[in-house]
Amino acid sequence: MDSCAKPPETPSSLIFSQVVFIDIPHSYPPAAPLTCCYTVTAAFQPSNKDWVGIFRVGWSKTRDYHTFVWVDSSQDGTGHQSEIRQAVFNDYYLPKDEIEFYQFCYVDGAGQVRGASTPFCFRKSVEQNTESSPDDNLLVVTTQEQLEQNTREKDTLQKELTHLMEENETLKKGLEKEGEESASLKRQKEQKEKENSQLVEELGQIKKENENLKSTSEQQMKEMERLKELLRETAAEQEEHRASLTTALKEQEEQAQMKIKQLRAQQAELKARLEAQSQEMDALNFKFKNEERELFQMKDCVQLLKSDFQISEEEKEGLSAELQRLQSLACNMDDMMRKSQELCSRLSQQESCQSENLKARCQALAAQLTDAQAELAAAKEQSKSAERSAEQLKEELEQVKEKLADVVSSYEKAQQKSGKQEAELREACVAITDNAALIEEKERLIAILSNEKRELAQQNQDLISDVEELHRICAELQTAPPAGTTEDPADQHHRETSEQSEGLCAVRSPVEEFVMCRHCQASFSFITQVELEQHEQSHRICPFCQMVCDDMDQSVFEDHVYSHEL
Repeated sequence: MDSCAKPPETPSSLIFSQVVFIDIPHSYPPAAPLTCCYTVTAAFQPSNKDWVGIFRVGWSKTRDYHTFVWVDSSQDGTGHQSEIRQAVFNDYYLPKDEIEFYQFCYVDGAGQVRGASTPFCFRKSVEQNTESSPDDNLLVVTTQEQLEQNTREKDTLQKELTHLMEENETLKKGLEKEGEESASLKRQKEQKEKENSQLVEELGQIKKENENLKSTSEQQMKEMERLKELLRETAAEQEEHRASLTTALKEQEEQAQMKIKQLRAQQAELKARLEAQSQEMDALNFKFKNEERELFQMKDCVQLLKSDFQISEEEKEGLSAELQRLQSLACNMDDMMRKSQELCSRLSQQESCQSENLKARCQALAAQLTDAQAELAAAKEQSKSAERSAEQLKEELEQVKEKLADVVSSYEKAQQKSGKQEAELREACVAITDNAALIEEKERLIAILSNEKRELAQQNQDLISDVEELHRICAELQTAPPAGTTEDPADQHHRETSEQSEGLCAVRSPVEEFVMCRHCQASFSFITQVELEQHEQSHRICPFCQMVCDDMDQSVFEDHVYSHEL
């Protein structure tokens, strides 16, 4: 029973100030209806789905209620938030034990606790009330001093009561402020819970990454052990391979030099042949041009002969027409001779009358006849001379045609010969280019073999540096802090990732701060050895005098290289 005098303290996280319970005693009778009073602040709007429940002190969820009653929705009609509201509990559903402490909690429709009362318990009253006892009719006798003392005590108690009431009012106001602060704190708490959940997720991801990094570190350790074994195994093989490679390189270099000398001799011979053929081609071209010029002259002569032949044909046709005219004249002369004979016969018969006139006419006709005969003979002679000139022109034309055919055949032969020589010249050029390509291929092979030799040496150095770096990483992993030490997961993740990145960067090809090209003497900063070798290989270097020939053409560079062998 005495345990009810000091109820346990309610956790601060369960005290809410949007609904304030007032006039809550320390205990209630167990077998009587219970009425609790509360007020609602302006920050909260009640609804008909809210309820007031009795919870055992120490509850954690809103479902841990002992009993509850629904909030009376008719009390919301006045609109005053600060008025006193009531919730009545039936005695049948109240707790029966007298040991445990309980408290009222106001829960809204969303299941959120908006207010909680101070703890109380259920117990039977042991002391009887003096106002309802049978000693009310007794007369109490006291002295004046005791009465004054009681009056003073009453005044002091009244002052203390007023002071306590003022303190109660201030506490109520502070409680309302604390309720508002608790609401803001609740919002901040929810936000922090979200942030905490995000941090928890990030922490889980970091843990997974740590596990992955641990697994990768273990795999790297295993790989490092395997690399150590491989290094031990490949050291001897690399030495043997290096020796065999050097001997093979020397043999290949000697063979390549011999082949280059042979190819250069063949190239010189081909150049001589090419020069001879070029001279012969020049002579043939000169001869061909002369023959072509003669051919053009012959063509001009043929054209002239054709024109003369056409003129002679035209003259022949004129002469033939004149001959036909003369023949017709001869026929006419025959007719005239016949007529003259007839006339002579007639004259002989008529000698008496016209002898002199007939003789004159006969003489004139004889003279005309002789003239016509002379013209006829001249025309015949002229026609014969025209026929002879036409036959001569035909013979000359046949001779010109034969000569033209000979010139055309010789021209075709010269063209065939020049085509053959051009084909041989092209084949010689192709052979020269093939020999030059072979020489360049051999030189490229020599350069590749020398580069491979340098790369193998560089790889050997890189492997040695990688082994040293792996030893250093292994020593750092062995000197890492033990698992029992407390360390921030984010710092641990950052440290592990930085160590992994440093290890990976160390295993990679080393990067020097300042390097210089051994050919052009150009300095570079922060490039790898492989990049430096690529830059050096991009130069065109003479294999005899080691001169940089980047500005030279290919033909000038080849002449420079060949000049060392002369």
